[in-house]
Amino acid sequence: MIRILASHPGGYPRPPELRKAIDSYNAGKIIFVSLHRIWRNTMMKVIREQSEEGLDVLTTGHLLWDDIFRPFNKVWEGIEIPEVGNYYRFYELNFYYKRVKVKAPIVPKRPATVHEHEIASKVVPRLLKADLPGPLTFALHVEDDYYNDMDALMSDISKALAYEISYLAPLVDYIQIEEPALVDPEVKPEFKEMGIEYLNLMLRDVPIPTIVKTYFKPAEDVYELLLDLDADGLGFDLTVWNIDEFKAILIENGYPYDIIDLGATDALNVKLEPIEEMASKLYSIIDEIGVAEAHISANYRYDVLPYSYIRKKMRRLAEITFKLRELVEEG
Repeated sequence: MIRILASHPGGYPRPPELRKAIDSYNAGKIIFVSLHRIWRNTMMKVIREQSEEGLDVLTTGHLLWDDIFRPFNKVWEGIEIPEVGNYYRFYELNFYYKRVKVKAPIVPKRPATVHEHEIASKVVPRLLKADLPGPLTFALHVEDDYYNDMDALMSDISKALAYEISYLAPLVDYIQIEEPALVDPEVKPEFKEMGIEYLNLMLRDVPIPTIVKTYFKPAEDVYELLLDLDADGLGFDLTVWNIDEFKAILIENGYPYDIIDLGATDALNVKLEPIEEMASKLYSIIDEIGVAEAHISANYRYDVLPYSYIRKKMRRLAEITFKLRELVEEG
């Protein structure tokens, strides 16, 4: 029988105690050792919160990540983080990140996210997922002052991300790659084809399941291209895609992967989706495909939500997943 899992999408709003500690550290009021202790305790807390609310696939929460690129920017040679300015809006979100400059060949000096996953792997009560940006999305969100060639830039980014994955694979159960650029209608088709090529090189021989997740736009125009991925599953943002149209695409083109990640709830607002209605829609989708696992998740990362609402959103995701399991068992 198909395995139905409630999966954390990645990212987590910073609890008040950690936000206060970060502000104190930046102001020179506490030393790094103190910040690290508070961060470690807070990470364990948010892992417990995910489990307590019924999620099956958990993440570290990425509590010290300012954006999905920043951990890698800090440990890759060839990248320069501007001290002031150079802020850039991430797609249509009311969220800005500091756009880095590529000044020399990109080479990883050390793993960026292994430490947090080492800690999490020892305490996580359920399955653990690592979450990384994809090479196409990464390349489109830097200011390239060195390569002046998209192919060369993506090649080195994918090698650096593959290096990261090699350290993460022994610690986690799943690797998720965020690639919203693959469904962005403004990205050139040749760049998307290049993105698929480098994703495949990056994911080759990874010994654990890998999922390439898209969001913000439906994947209708690039669905056939996505079928060229050598991943174990794909992730889709169902909040922007008509369910019937999505099913029609699956039926017409097939779905050859073992895992599907369905972004069924909206991480961009605090509204709670109706349990019965959403579970019924999800059942109508998985009834059309023969996957081994369906990961029920949010469309986007949770770190844009207020911390005061996060447990309600996770609980609703779990409730939808529980109801979907019932529907599957009833046949």
